[in-house]
Amino acid sequence: MKNQESVIYVNMLGGFSISIGDKAIVDQNNQAKKPWSLLEYLITFRGRDIPVEELIDLFWKDEGSNNPAGALKTLMFRVRKLLEPLGYPTQELIFQNRKAYGWTKHLTTVCDTDLFEDLCVQSEASQLTFDQRLSLCMEAFDLYKGNFLPKSEWESWVVPIHTYYHTLYQKLVNRILSMLDEEKNYPTMIEVCQQAIAIDPYGEDGHYYLICALYQSGNQLMAMEHYQRVNDMFYNEFAITPSIRFKELYKLISDKKHGITMDLSNIREILLEGSTKKGAFCCEPSVFRDIYQLETRAIERTGDSIFLCLLTISNLKGELLKPAVQTRAMDELGESIRNSLRRGDIFSRYSVSQFLMLLPTATYENGENVLKRIIHNFKKEYSRKDLSITYSLQSVTPNQT
Repeated sequence: MKNQESVIYVNMLGGFSISIGDKAIVDQNNQAKKPWSLLEYLITFRGRDIPVEELIDLFWKDEGSNNPAGALKTLMFRVRKLLEPLGYPTQELIFQNRKAYGWTKHLTTVCDTDLFEDLCVQSEASQLTFDQRLSLCMEAFDLYKGNFLPKSEWESWVVPIHTYYHTLYQKLVNRILSMLDEEKNYPTMIEVCQQAIAIDPYGEDGHYYLICALYQSGNQLMAMEHYQRVNDMFYNEFAITPSIRFKELYKLISDKKHGITMDLSNIREILLEGSTKKGAFCCEPSVFRDIYQLETRAIERTGDSIFLCLLTISNLKGELLKPAVQTRAMDELGESIRNSLRRGDIFSRYSVSQFLMLLPTATYENGENVLKRIIHNFKKEYSRKDLSITYSLQSVTPNQT
């Protein structure tokens, strides 16, 4: 058994720290970046004799130092000073020969990145039981405290390694959540999702499974609130719409009750929730689609005239607006639609720059007048001269299938 004091433990996921026995050093915000970056590089590529030219090219390629070899020696001296609190001879931790430097090969170095990768590989072994796979996955999940060397994540040599471990982590999270969903272990699913979202706030899987788990646990209101936050985040941060599976999820979680009841008054109250809002009815695209299909069936019998209308916001060249302007403009246009239409009319945000409406009106001209009124009301509230609103409308025809 190895003496614990002869083992070097290094954490690189979520931060950078080194410990030997009960002594440790941690990269602090107020400390010089370059010595820590060199130390990270030496440990990441431990096992190699790293040529002096490689290190000079890495740290002074764009600086044009007059004496890069001397600058490297000075920097290496500063790195060794960082290591002194570990209480181990620094000349043994970083070796040097005439043409290269490197991290010690005589002491065992245990990195959390290696442990994480090994656990991910072990968890995929075909002979394991379900519980064994899940246990190994959870152990790997607990090791991943954050992305690889987050303070150096934009360094050119860090980027591909960061991508590798982050991709491994995303696959791991997806496997864990699928397994927990299979077990219907919703409390643990919620915990895993919350941790995954803290590390990867823009990863869709964590949000999707969190909404599912909240809903299945009976926290329908929380599920709806989180869905709306994620929906807004994708619109505002990336100017994109959620995926199809996310939109389908809305149909499930927005269904207020599944329990059996004989009280029609109670059912009526549930069905009327939110119906007191003023203006036209705004709904998700999936709901709009269902209503549209229902209307195409109804007009076959009633003969009513209904128009499908599309409003699009763009700049004067017909291109998407800048995200901040896009968000504000779409919010204002949504309010103009809501307040310009009748309470029985419906509309939906179709894309990052478009709204769809269903207008029960007798003629094309009447529908066009309604759209012009919406645009006029919008411009009264939001008068930018660098954007354009275009519209189109088409008569809804009966569903013949």
